[in-house]
Amino acid sequence: MGQLLKRDGYSPQIIEEDSEIGRPIRCAGIIGQGIFKDMEIPPSKESILNEIQGAEISYKDSSFVIKRNQVAFIIDRAVFDQSLSRGLDVALNTKFTGLSRIGGRYKIETNKGDFTADIVIGADGPNSKVRKLAGLRGNIKLHKGLQYRIKNEQYGGELVDVQFIHPFHEFCWVIPEGNGIIRVGAISQRPHKDLENFIKEKGIKGEIVEKNGGLIPIGSTAIVSENIAVVGDAACQIKPITSGGIYYGMKSAEILAKAIRNGNLADYQKDWREKFGQEVDFCLLARGVMETLNNGTQERIFNYMKDNAHLIEQLGDFENHSSVIWGLAANPKTYQTIGITAFDLLRNPKFIKGTINRLKHRIFK
Repeated sequence: MGQLLKRDGYSPQIIEEDSEIGRPIRCAGIIGQGIFKDMEIPPSKESILNEIQGAEISYKDSSFVIKRNQVAFIIDRAVFDQSLSRGLDVALNTKFTGLSRIGGRYKIETNKGDFTADIVIGADGPNSKVRKLAGLRGNIKLHKGLQYRIKNEQYGGELVDVQFIHPFHEFCWVIPEGNGIIRVGAISQRPHKDLENFIKEKGIKGEIVEKNGGLIPIGSTAIVSENIAVVGDAACQIKPITSGGIYYGMKSAEILAKAIRNGNLADYQKDWREKFGQEVDFCLLARGVMETLNNGTQERIFNYMKDNAHLIEQLGDFENHSSVIWGLAANPKTYQTIGITAFDLLRNPKFIKGTINRLKHRIFK
C-alpha cells in the first residue's frame, strides 16, 4: 500500500508496533505466481525459497495428487515484507492507541506521541482497532493457525502435502522450503493438538527452529467510512477456502490506491465488490456448506474430487477457487453427489440458520 501511495505522489507515514518489519511471522508463506505477474508494482523475487509444482491432498485414507508447473512459490515472508517497505517512512515500535477527528483531519494517537493525517488506512490485522474505531461493521469469524519450521530432509520435494481434518476448511500441511527445512502447520479450532497429532501420524522428526501462529479472519465487513479505510486482514480480504490473503490484500491495496488517487474513497468499497465480491460470496457459501455437512457427505465429496483430479488440474486457479467448484458442478456425474448434499443440508438446522444470517448480513450491510 505504501509503495502505491508513494508512486502517486503521497508521503505515507507507516506506524508499525513491532520492532522489525515482517516479524513476528503469521503466514504459511505459500503464494501463487500471480503475485509476481499481476501487480502494478511487482514485489522483488528475492524472498523466493522454493518452487511448488502441485499438492498431494488427503482425507482419512484417501488421497490424490494435483500437478501444475510453478503453480506457487514458498517465500521468506519477513524478506517479502521488508522488500516492500524500502524507501518508506516507517515508525517502528509504535503502537496505535486511538483515533479522533479534528476539523477535516484525524489525530492518530500512539505510545510515541500523536500523528495527524487526511486519510487513515488500517492494515492492522484480524482484530483491527482501526476497523472497530471507524465503526466498520461486519460478519467475521476468527480461526486459529499454527505452524512449526522443522529441520528435516524427509520432505525435500516440490509438492505440498495437505491433509484435511474437515474438508475443505480445517487442514494440516507440510510445505518444503527447499533448504532442509519444512513448514508443518494446522488451521483448526484446536491447532496445537491437531498439529501435534499430525506430526506424530506422519512420523515427522527434527528440531523445531521456529513457531508461528495467528488468527485468520473469514467473513466480510464494510471497508470504508468517510476518510478511513481498512485493507488486507483488517478488511477480511481472505480466500474463504484456503485462508490465503497475500494476493487479495495486494490487489485490494491497488483498488484502494486508485480510489485515493481519484479523490473518492467511497469508490473503494464499490470497486472492491465488483472485483472480488462475487468470488468471495460464493466461496463463503461453499465453505458454509462444507462446515455443516456430516462426515459421510464430506467424504463423498472428497472422493468425487479425487476421481476428477484431472479436471481440477485443468480448471484450477490458485487465487480464484470458484472456477473449480463451478466446473465440477457442471459435470453430470456430480448430480447424484449434489442431490445427496442438498438433502443433507435441508435436514441441518445449523445450515439453515447460517444461511439466514448470511442473507440478513448481505441485505443490511
